[in-house]
Amino acid sequence: MLDLIRKTAVFIRADIRSAKSIRTAEVLESLIDGKLAEDTAVSEISACLNFESRINYCVPNNATAFVVFSVKALNKALSGNDFGLAYDIADILQALPEKEYLKDKKAVFSFNKTYIRKFNKKHLSHLPEIV
Repeated sequence: MLDLIRKTAVFIRADIRSAKSIRTAEVLESLIDGKLAEDTAVSEISACLNFESRINYCVPNNATAFVVFSVKALNKALSGNDFGLAYDIADILQALPEKEYLKDKKAVFSFNKTYIRKFNKKHLSHLPEIV
């Protein structure tokens, strides 16, 4: 799932205002919320990205709150035409560490410090940190 999220975020950042970017954010949120079946969501995202994607493993528990909140915030920003905010959220999502680094406390601390804390300070928001 992390790989799909990263690839989708890179796609969205590349053309933040496109209808396909907005649609991929909607589909990703629907997948996370369980409103779309995994196969349907992956197929639709793959069609938008023009790249065959799949889900290899789930998001680790320590990153779940961050991913869910961030994907929802990304979709909300895009649907509200807040492209600057959406770009910054997509930037964080595309930089998500690999699964094995999410187990490393130093790597998680560094990610939180480099991305999430700077984002929260800039936007006066509160994306949850990875624990």
